[in-house]
Amino acid sequence: MKNILRITAILAFIVLSGNAFSQKGKDRAGLDAQFLVSSYEITAGECVYFTDMTTGNPTHWQWTFEGAQTTTSNEQHPQNICYYYPGTYSVILEVQNGAMVNTEVVPECITVLPNTETPIADFTANLTTIPENSIVQFTSLSQNGPFVTYQWSFEGGMPSTSTDERPTPITYPHAGQYNVELTVTDMNGNSDTETKNFYINVIPEATVRPEANFMADRTYIAPGDAINFTDRSLGTPYIWHWFFEGATPTTSNAQNPTGIVFPMPGTYDVELVIESNMGLDTLRRENYITVANTDPCVGIPEANFKASPRLIRSGTRVYFENLSTNNPTAWAWEFEGGYPNTAATANIINGVEYNAAGFYDVFLSVSNECGVTSITKEDYIMVFSGPVPEYCDTISNIRPNEIPYSPQLSGSWGFIGGHNQQKIKYYADKFNQYSFERVDAIIVPVFMSQAGTYNSYVTFYIWDGNTQTPDSILAQKKVYLRDIPSNYNYVVEFDDPVKVDGPFYAGYKINYNGTNSNGEGDWFVVSVAPSRSESGSNTLYVKANDEWMTAFEKFGVRTSTAIRPVTCITDIEDYAADHDISIYPNPASNIVNIDLGSVEYGKDITIDIYDMLGRKIATQNNNSSEGSIELNVGDFSEGLYFIRMNIDGHSVTEKVLIAR
Repeated sequence: MKNILRITAILAFIVLSGNAFSQKGKDRAGLDAQFLVSSYEITAGECVYFTDMTTGNPTHWQWTFEGAQTTTSNEQHPQNICYYYPGTYSVILEVQNGAMVNTEVVPECITVLPNTETPIADFTANLTTIPENSIVQFTSLSQNGPFVTYQWSFEGGMPSTSTDERPTPITYPHAGQYNVELTVTDMNGNSDTETKNFYINVIPEATVRPEANFMADRTYIAPGDAINFTDRSLGTPYIWHWFFEGATPTTSNAQNPTGIVFPMPGTYDVELVIESNMGLDTLRRENYITVANTDPCVGIPEANFKASPRLIRSGTRVYFENLSTNNPTAWAWEFEGGYPNTAATANIINGVEYNAAGFYDVFLSVSNECGVTSITKEDYIMVFSGPVPEYCDTISNIRPNEIPYSPQLSGSWGFIGGHNQQKIKYYADKFNQYSFERVDAIIVPVFMSQAGTYNSYVTFYIWDGNTQTPDSILAQKKVYLRDIPSNYNYVVEFDDPVKVDGPFYAGYKINYNGTNSNGEGDWFVVSVAPSRSESGSNTLYVKANDEWMTAFEKFGVRTSTAIRPVTCITDIEDYAADHDISIYPNPASNIVNIDLGSVEYGKDITIDIYDMLGRKIATQNNNSSEGSIELNVGDFSEGLYFIRMNIDGHSVTEKVLIAR
């Protein structure tokens, strides 16, 4: 039933996305972004609220408010959007459902009239994100003075108060998020107070050089549409300079700019410069954004994507990046078991949350005017209720009702799965799997193994599977035939785990050292599946006369070898090493300390503690602005425990022994 629904969705996607660019702003897949404002003309210092009127069942909202104190919102109906300065300002609303994205840009939507009578307290800081022990300069932007008093309050700052119009620079010695408040009073005794919550973000000093990286939620749009950008940089930067060629605005100093409008057709570069106390880094992506009135078709797109992390505990958020080629202009995602369970942007920059244990498929369909393709990665996201640093399993192309055997070639001597009169040397079985990222070994069901000489051998291979036939060798292992018994499941362990990215081939190469029809010389034969019907699948490839072909093309049978790769997926433990995360003391008695090292500032951290039976016995929520975390384990019984941390979508699991 799932496949029938998916086919229907693809057909609908083809119809709906075909004119995605020409329809630009209206009624795209029945999705039409619209909104109302409580007042379109206000006085400086007043606030308004917005009511979403979008049709087409939107599931996500991204608002951008030019000139407002609150510049962005993901709420459906944003409240208390305040404007402090006279002028006319645009409002942008981007909505999406499971099929499409639609943008409504309203220039000069809000008119703010001057307020010349009552005080309006306001201020700005030269920097709002800084490393520890840095200084911030504050400037009053208050209106309708002169003012006889200024009363500043700097939470977490040194000094913590000031009565000057322009305070002396304020030092922030400790990491955290701090409020700033200003009260101004005029000569008539009228006062106004402005409080900016969590205005100053103080982060730990970086210990490594910053590394710039970013994603856009879409890279192909119609003129006048808006794009949202997300910073994915490493190394704790605190200054961001964005440059958007051909856009309005052309620059931004926000960490995650939203509502960047590209009004004219063309291809445009995007550049990000980041800075920390350890230095600068720049990333420029040339021709990153394509803006066109018509679909810029260069060929049928090839759907592909990646996700991080994939082996997770329940409640973790997973981020998806589109890797499709040939310039798709529309995307349709399905996240089995995830929330949200659909999306229509190229990259899922806000992540998908998985709350129930299970193995889940991810489906992506992409299209442009040239056509549509799709990809399903089965069991791609693995969700467990407790900590699982590594999960391994064997996979097979043998169906449940099939019994492998070793058929002889018809009309000649030898076997389909090994030595034969046609002198086939290479055998490769294709595994179309996306669940696992590593091959540790292969289990080979050996029907016959005979060494013609003492040094006779067979070579086992893993090839990359993202090509039509085996090509790029990922690993190989030479094994002497004298060491392989007949009628035996022989385990071939590679010297190092073999990293795979999706499909791969597993197989072997044999030599014809004295092999003949009388049973003399080398013999090596692997069991295969019974011949399948015309509608059956074939995964076995053989190489004859230096040319790869399917077993059906060569032997007239559709089959698979009975080789079973031992495959694994591991948690992203490199995150702990890359960020110098450490837990001490270990063993511990009453207190366990977690040093967060160079984890980026402002990341929410959930800590779960599990016992050896996988039972969750404690949960604690923290923030990386604290620099280090203290866990009280004084009430725990002696024994081994798992400490599982979820940091910005990365899972880190550490073992700790409680002993007294």
